[in-house]
Amino acid sequence: MRFWKTIMGTLIVVSGALKFSIPAMAYENEVRVYPDRPITLVVGFPPGGMVDILGRHVAQAMTDELGQRVIVENRPGATGSVGALSVARAAPDGYTVYLSSSAVMIYLAAQMEPALDLSEALAPVGKVAIAPSVIVIGNHVKANTLQELIQLAKTNPGRLNMVSPGVNSLGHIFGEAFQEAAGVKFHHIPHLGAAPAFADILGERADLMITSVPSAWAFINSNRVRVIAVLSHNRLSQLPDTPTMKELGYPALQNSDWSAVFTPAGTPSHVISRLNRSINKILADAKVRKQLTGLGYMVKLPNNTPENLEDLVAQESRQWKQTLH
Repeated sequence: MRFWKTIMGTLIVVSGALKFSIPAMAYENEVRVYPDRPITLVVGFPPGGMVDILGRHVAQAMTDELGQRVIVENRPGATGSVGALSVARAAPDGYTVYLSSSAVMIYLAAQMEPALDLSEALAPVGKVAIAPSVIVIGNHVKANTLQELIQLAKTNPGRLNMVSPGVNSLGHIFGEAFQEAAGVKFHHIPHLGAAPAFADILGERADLMITSVPSAWAFINSNRVRVIAVLSHNRLSQLPDTPTMKELGYPALQNSDWSAVFTPAGTPSHVISRLNRSINKILADAKVRKQLTGLGYMVKLPNNTPENLEDLVAQESRQWKQTLH
């Protein structure tokens, strides 16, 4: 009898211990489940470009924070939509993610029959940076201010060459909007990226471009181009002496190119939550903030949640479809 009491007592103690240890074990297992192997970060632009450089900084920082390698894979084409489509077709497990630029959304909005619907094919995780836009001119252009450029263009209609990274790129669309607002006419020359566009400006074959600060930063710092206006809501800390388009009388011409991480639609919520926490944690790191700010990015991103990114994509997609059709 004493034997069975001993056995029963032992079982009660053990079962009681299991009762309290199982949730802890389950929680530890859940934390360890993702990620437990390397993650591929797909960048839809060529190596060396703005989004690629941003992606490599983000990938390194996330590797350190997640404890698993985040490997950049370039899949350029169609202003980033080739990469977006490849991620949309990947397994929704969080091991293939996409670094998007808002330029991708604009490109898709411009298509009558787009290859994919960004809001349906991909699940938002969070923004990683904002790239303000600027108007840059070549050093050979005989103008020092926006008003002088406008006057030069009016005196020489259609003779100033405006380059862009491609048709329906941000530079192209806002370049067209600027011409309409200012009552001028430029000759548009599209390229297959910002690098060849800048080569035309440096070679004096082109005169101006609307582009992002990170794309132009190296040329600005080396005084190979001049910035005459920024398209952000406020002046930039990196360019405190450059006026905004609003200050110059064109309040409608405001734009910033954001970059964000997405996963395939159907990715589990706990995976998206983990990735979002990782992004916000690295953006709070002083070293990462200094690196990205030094490249021309803005990294203060309040309320950086998947829900807010989802609302932003839906809102801007509607706006761009109305503008472009």
